[in-house]
Amino acid sequence: MKFFKKLTSGCGQLSLNCREAVRAQSDQLDRKLPFATRLGLWLHLLICKWCRRYAQQTAFLRQAAGEHPEKFTESGPQKLSPAARERIKQRLDEFSE
Repeated sequence: MKFFKKLTSGCGQLSLNCREAVRAQSDQLDRKLPFATRLGLWLHLLICKWCRRYAQQTAFLRQAAGEHPEKFTESGPQKLSPAARERIKQRLDEFSE
């Protein structure tokens, strides 16, 4: 009896909507999902072409970022032109009045 209660209590995770499926896919990148959530995600991906496409795009971005990590660690120039500094200063002065 306890087994069936436990089994049926987890059935809510088997019927994921698209928002929940996207969240599960994102969570799956960071940690291993519970079995019921993995199964629900798998079932959802069987029927939803949009979430499958999202999964493919996410996998592509992860692969691309992994192949070129130097592109994400380089920082660009940090200096503002004097004219840009003056515009920012004027805008800040407008808000303080």
